[in-house]
Amino acid sequence: MGFAMFERKKLIHRGVSVISEKSPRGKIKAGKKLILRLIEDFDPDVLVVERSFFGKSCRSSLLNVLVKKIEGIGKRYMLEVLSYAPTTVRKFICGNGWADKKTLSQVVVAKYPELRIFMTQDKKWKEKYHQNMFDAVALGLMAIENNFRAV
Repeated sequence: MGFAMFERKKLIHRGVSVISEKSPRGKIKAGKKLILRLIEDFDPDVLVVERSFFGKSCRSSLLNVLVKKIEGIGKRYMLEVLSYAPTTVRKFICGNGWADKKTLSQVVVAKYPELRIFMTQDKKWKEKYHQNMFDAVALGLMAIENNFRAV
């Protein structure tokens, strides 16, 4: 699960947290714990989540539940909660809603050159791992540049 914290347009913290729990309940609990820790550590005003797609697989169902739980945590903490579809973010950031993850990463790195080191890795799984962070940075950037309005 990727995350990014901003102070205005300045990226102050970013990363990826691997949820290694095996059970669905454990995965949701771990995701909620991460969000709570980030809220406690950074005291944000806005929480932005990627709207999950609705598929019929177990994995997409679990993701939908986790997204709803995260949104609920944000509301409980009186945060402004925004969600954007991945295609909406890519269209805004890249100019093309169907841009691939590599293109999204390149646009994000153009704005935040310090992230360049995460673009190319020696292993394919590392690139996929860091893509979660690039997605989170793009989500935050979209919210900031839209003055925290839903699109």
